[in-house]
Amino acid sequence: MEDGEKAQATPAAPAPVFLGQAFGGAQSPVVQSTPQPPPEGANPPIYVKNEPQWGEATPPPTSFRWGQFFIGLIAPIAVSLLFVFVGDLVASDQYDDFYGYEEAFMSPDENGHYSAQISLTPDHELDYCSLYSNEQSSQEGVFCEVLWDHSLEVRQYLETPTQIQPLAFVIDGENGTFSVSYNGTTDIPNDISGRLFTDTGTQYARIYAAEHETDNASATSYLNSTFTPTNRTLHIYLDAVFFSTNEILMVTSCESESFYRQCNATHSEKGYRMDVDFFGDPEHVTIGELTPSNETLWFIPNGEDLVSYQVNINTYNYELEQTISPAEVVDGIFCMTPFVYVIAIVVSFVKGKTALGWGLLSSALLSILLFLGFIALLILSYGGSL
Repeated sequence: MEDGEKAQATPAAPAPVFLGQAFGGAQSPVVQSTPQPPPEGANPPIYVKNEPQWGEATPPPTSFRWGQFFIGLIAPIAVSLLFVFVGDLVASDQYDDFYGYEEAFMSPDENGHYSAQISLTPDHELDYCSLYSNEQSSQEGVFCEVLWDHSLEVRQYLETPTQIQPLAFVIDGENGTFSVSYNGTTDIPNDISGRLFTDTGTQYARIYAAEHETDNASATSYLNSTFTPTNRTLHIYLDAVFFSTNEILMVTSCESESFYRQCNATHSEKGYRMDVDFFGDPEHVTIGELTPSNETLWFIPNGEDLVSYQVNINTYNYELEQTISPAEVVDGIFCMTPFVYVIAIVVSFVKGKTALGWGLLSSALLSILLFLGFIALLILSYGGSL
């Protein structure tokens, strides 16, 4: 009995307490994860490195895409030609918008007055004019001019006699001397420039200065100079500038391989020609204008001869120039094409389209070869005539 009572009096061991479980609460069952065998008939997963196994064939490489290559080769050249075509088309239309041209033929009336109707293009202003006659007359020196305010005046040079009258030219090749004689002012010319040429056109000597002499008794002046003596035939081209009278005394051989001047009857036998011309702008007067109110060009020249004239007038739209034209838009887009070309090459290789990238690169090389071939063709075509 004592043993039985003693066994009943022995207290039971306390239940274990787990983290997160309230003290005195019911014990939660512990579930252990036990690997389960695969279902019957199922194969377990096998992990294999991505490497060719023994006896396994290597997969063939991806074939080169020639279609992409030719697209990249041709597309840049085609786009450039398209821009050239569109640019020329737009520029031709723009030319008609910017520029205008008027032409008229003018004959005198019974009073010797000239007039013609000039209808200017709307929104255009005068830019340039020319007035000339194919007939010889005493009315030489009639011209038209567009002023800074885009108005047009017709003017005529005054008939001013020259103060220098050329007389003769003498050259002695064996002694290496020449002399130019003239009547008129005795002022020493400030600038003398001349050249001597052989029959073949080769320059023999240059003349930078000459001695000036005046015979007061005969009022004749001389320009004398020297050069290296020679037995060869020499031709001369000489300008003597007289700044006091704004005149140029010119001595020119009539015929040589270097230049050609038509000689008059007086000097044709001597083989040279002497002229006096003005430098700068000779004095002139206004003889007419283009009147905007009635669009009439008129002028009354000085002189008795009555000849016909032809006038050509160019106009320009200056207001349209201040706006952005379609041609400028096309040019701006075309200037961006090199950047687009480089970006296309980079994107092609990044996206893995290597065939397209190589085609784009080859297009640049092909363009250079075509350009060099074009230059060579021009040289072969026109090289013989240069």
